[in-house]
Amino acid sequence: MESVLITGAAGHVGFALTQKFFHEGWRVFATCLPKDRMPAFTEFAEHSQGRVRMFDLDITDAQNIASVATTLKNEPIDVLFNVAGLTVQSDIVFGQTDYDLWDKHFAINTKGPMRMCEAFAPHVIASKRKVMMTISSRMGAKPNYGFVGYRATKSAVSQVMFQVGLALKDKGVIAAACHPGWVRTKNNDNKGSLSPEQSAAMLYNVVVNLTPEDNFKFFDPDGTTLPLVTQQTQPKPYAMT
Repeated sequence: MESVLITGAAGHVGFALTQKFFHEGWRVFATCLPKDRMPAFTEFAEHSQGRVRMFDLDITDAQNIASVATTLKNEPIDVLFNVAGLTVQSDIVFGQTDYDLWDKHFAINTKGPMRMCEAFAPHVIASKRKVMMTISSRMGAKPNYGFVGYRATKSAVSQVMFQVGLALKDKGVIAAACHPGWVRTKNNDNKGSLSPEQSAAMLYNVVVNLTPEDNFKFFDPDGTTLPLVTQQTQPKPYAMT
């Protein structure tokens, strides 16, 4: 039976992904902060006949991550799905940047997925699928003003997954990033175009159809790709005048 480890598994998209993978017959290692263990999430796990195992996990805490990785040291993990993230509106007025909030965004949205990829690389390498996927966002590439810290972290985490893909390519690992779509949540007053369940279903299809050629790509939820970084690797012969 294939297995997936999901961070932020009690959140909107995270919980929907937990349910989707479970209903598709996977074992799910569902991780989240203790405060996020809502009754519906806990009840779902408790009635999963052991196929959903819950772990308290703070992706900014290296020791916490190492402890969970050790607990699962004999478990191949086909898909590591980094879903946990922080979205807080900030930096509306230029010149009044909240750098403490920036630090928090980077700790969760960028460093957290990198910590997870490094800690669980042996588990993923030992699996059949060998996939590492991280939720990024189109906002990391759009020029609109606002959410400056958040946008910066999403640009950065897409690059992180590019680097992970390069680092583990010889091990057969496929590392990629994905945009979940504009998902209806309480944070945006349910104004999104996709429900969490619709987003999860689309992202599931992206994950299960990945091939080695998809290493370090950035996906829209419908499976099309988005620009990540330039593919140019050789110096450009600029014309000098």
